[in-house]
Amino acid sequence: MNRWLTPFVLAITAVVLAMMPVKVNIRGADSVLAHTSHQSDDRMPLTERICGGWNGRPCDPTSRSGPPAARDGLIEEEVARWLDRWETGRRGPVQRGLKRMGRYENYVDAELAARDLPSSLRYLPLIEADYYHLAVSPAGAAGLWQLMPETARWLGLEVNSLVDQRFDVHAATQAALDYLVALHDRFQCWFLALAAYNAGPTRIERAIRRHGGARPRNDALFGHIRDRLPKETRDFVPRFLASVRLAGDLSAVRLAASEKDPPERFDVVRVEGATSADVLADAAGIAEDEFRTLNPHLRIGLVPAGRSTRLRVPVGAGEVFLARLAEIPVGERSTLREHTVAPGEALVRIARRYGVPLDALRTVNPDVEPRRMRIGSVLLIPRSAGTMTAGSLIATNPSPIRSTKGRDLQ
Repeated sequence: MNRWLTPFVLAITAVVLAMMPVKVNIRGADSVLAHTSHQSDDRMPLTERICGGWNGRPCDPTSRSGPPAARDGLIEEEVARWLDRWETGRRGPVQRGLKRMGRYENYVDAELAARDLPSSLRYLPLIEADYYHLAVSPAGAAGLWQLMPETARWLGLEVNSLVDQRFDVHAATQAALDYLVALHDRFQCWFLALAAYNAGPTRIERAIRRHGGARPRNDALFGHIRDRLPKETRDFVPRFLASVRLAGDLSAVRLAASEKDPPERFDVVRVEGATSADVLADAAGIAEDEFRTLNPHLRIGLVPAGRSTRLRVPVGAGEVFLARLAEIPVGERSTLREHTVAPGEALVRIARRYGVPLDALRTVNPDVEPRRMRIGSVLLIPRSAGTMTAGSLIATNPSPIRSTKGRDLQ
């Protein structure tokens, strides 16, 4: 028998998520994630206690209904299968994910505590993105929490041709946890909420209706509707439970806690108006690559015009940065300009208009397809290649990125 299976029931008891009712106000919650006033027993909090977990450590509070995995042999087998897979042939990604986790875990833990959420959710980015903040899925989900563009915008994140806050770990973490809170309010238990996070709430509601609209909504219901869900979603909860169990035994992936990346540290500053990353990096006294690592949400290295933008610079460099930036004339703070495509314009004509080589224009606009440019699309023009022509359009509200596939919101 698999060596993980012997202590399994105790391990699952230790890692299962708390079923405490949690509520925060987020914009549009009533319209997108319809709140229900029904309160099932499994949302009633219990006093915090010590569970029979590994090494006798305290775990999250748990609900009256108890962990479904302790009753569901199939879920137990699935968790054991994931543990086996990670221990034998897939150790590399998990090792890298746990190592990267050190960079962000303090912040994630603080945000979880602020919302009174289960600390176990700190491992969700491990199975979503191996804790890689620049991860992008084939479906278009991005960042540490793998949010789809439309979900991110609904949650208040900026996602457009210049800024994508899904790659900003701090902004994305707040949005993702707000989303999880709203899903928990809707589905009244964590297993269904996690399934909805993966597949979209509409799909989970549909599966529940096909099961007869079962009440109460609790973790046991997830076990009943699993066969009606996509394979990725069926695996999502077992993978999550396995990741929590595995993280409690770093020796299984041959990783010592001391090997984790050090916590990310930085100063936060505000910059007014359009400024390009190379200018900002010079003011901060660092290489442009380092500046863009600190500010991965700047998609093409340009701070938007006409507003104040929060940026990160190396810790201790904030005051010096602001002093140096103040010495740079506003008109010289950007080596890039924006051009909004007008009717009848082609890429070659725009390149000729600004005196920019066509290849250079394509380089700074890698997502633009010359034959499919839409009116209103925003192009970046290297300023050093020529002077802005009179009458050119400077975009202050670039067109959003469109996604053709993703999790549903309703």
